[in-house]
Amino acid sequence: MMILLFTLLFISFTARAQVVDTWTFASPQQQEKALAIASQLRCPQCQNQNLLESNAPVAVSMRHQVYTMVAEGKDEAEITAWMTQRYGDFVRYNPPLNEQTLPLWALPCLLLLLIAVVIWRVARGQKKGRANDDSA
Repeated sequence: MMILLFTLLFISFTARAQVVDTWTFASPQQQEKALAIASQLRCPQCQNQNLLESNAPVAVSMRHQVYTMVAEGKDEAEITAWMTQRYGDFVRYNPPLNEQTLPLWALPCLLLLLIAVVIWRVARGQKKGRANDDSA
């Protein structure tokens, strides 16, 4: 009975094995290019993981597509455009500036401007308060 239990436990640990990519490239430059592109694309299924970090089936498929396109001689812009067309802007860590992403790009600038105005108003109010105290 103990042997059966040990065997079942051992089998359950091996079930969590991860996917290992065994992709061969024509040159080390192609491999570096493919890995760089895959690291700049986000997995649509995972939370903030790029294609290299994720083992989700969609990420494995996307990673193989990147490898295939690099082997075909496509450049980074073509691969990114293909992935964006198929999966949307979400797969890009650096989304383009357009009407849909304008709030994403403008909000940090507006918040910094608002903070600067508040700091300026507070500093000006304190300066006026000290000037009134000195004249009294």
